[in-house]
Amino acid sequence: MAINLLSGLEKFGFKGEAFDIMGEDEKKDPKKGAAAATAAAKPLEEKDYLLEKKITCAICDRPFTALTVKSNKAKRMEPDADLRPNFEGVDVNKYDVYACPHCGYAALSKSFEHPSPSQIKWVKEAVCNSFRPTSAAVSLGIYLYEEAVDRYKLALVSAMAKRVKLSEKSYICLKIAWLLRPMIAAIPDDAPADKLKQREEYKAEYESFYRQAYDGFMKASSTETPPFYGMNENTLEYMLANMAFYFKDYPTASKLVSRLLTSSNTPSKVKDLCLELKKNITDEVKKAGQGAGQA
Repeated sequence: MAINLLSGLEKFGFKGEAFDIMGEDEKKDPKKGAAAATAAAKPLEEKDYLLEKKITCAICDRPFTALTVKSNKAKRMEPDADLRPNFEGVDVNKYDVYACPHCGYAALSKSFEHPSPSQIKWVKEAVCNSFRPTSAAVSLGIYLYEEAVDRYKLALVSAMAKRVKLSEKSYICLKIAWLLRPMIAAIPDDAPADKLKQREEYKAEYESFYRQAYDGFMKASSTETPPFYGMNENTLEYMLANMAFYFKDYPTASKLVSRLLTSSNTPSKVKDLCLELKKNITDEVKKAGQGAGQA
């Protein structure tokens, strides 16, 4: 005999009838249901994560559109050691610059609006007077890496014209390096000679921009007060420790890691990452010492 689990709801107008939470849909063959769902699910493309945003240029006051990543659309994945963000299906790093196609003014999205009157004057003199609009290419609905790098370089030119803080200029250099990283990885060792040459050019650019970012942030950490273009002190020091490790600046990396490990303000997750980095630093220092001894 079926028990009426909804007994007592009659006063609310619901019929007190027996029911089974395993409705008809759930009682169907689960394999068939899964197959149908799989067939219906279309894999998302990069453009599916994007939308066109209407922007009014803060310098020339003319409208244009920019591609931006839909909020909460992309699934966050583990970042790189230096905190480069990674998302499933789309590289969000490509879409953080607004660039006016009319006058050449460009900036990171959160810095694009509301330049001061002096900054507007400086940008017009240093950027707009020299900018030459390019003919519009056929839109693919996404930004290619090469195009994204160009947009960031325009942002760097405008940032220097606006005389922004060193931390902001360093961040732009870091983002350019972060864009070059997958461009380098996309060219395999067995690629044609022209592609390998291109990879070497990307590597040279990467090293230069990454070094600019590292040196800039190191100086900004002692001349500016937090936050450093949105980063708190712990975040910046952990990122710099990884960048120092990359450049084999082991004394600086060790100093930053030790400071983070002994600080009561450092989150436990960051301390765990610092312990791992500390071990890597120790291992590399030992290798370097052994190599010197053998030499």
